[in-house]
Amino acid sequence: MKYILIFLTFLTFSAAFAQGTTKKEVYCDKTETVISDLKGRDYQEDPIWLGKEKDSKTPNYMLFVNHETKSWTIIQFNNEFACVLGAGKGYNTIAKKPYI
Repeated sequence: MKYILIFLTFLTFSAAFAQGTTKKEVYCDKTETVISDLKGRDYQEDPIWLGKEKDSKTPNYMLFVNHETKSWTIIQFNNEFACVLGAGKGYNTIAKKPYI
């Protein structure tokens, strides 16, 4: 009985911590169009953060926010296309000073 309980516990923890991937639909368009739409009348979001992947020489992620409505959007982009990776309403600022 003891070995059955150990085995069941192992199965439970293995399932709970299993890695996986998922597919998610994203909206993509020309970079200038996506940025213009986010800054436009409907969203009025401003870019507040640029990020780049480890091997990239230029930024390729951007976070937009609207401080009044608390809406936010994060995009991944290059010179041609930009894709919305996530968007929502409501955020909290965690860090008060920049990290280097």
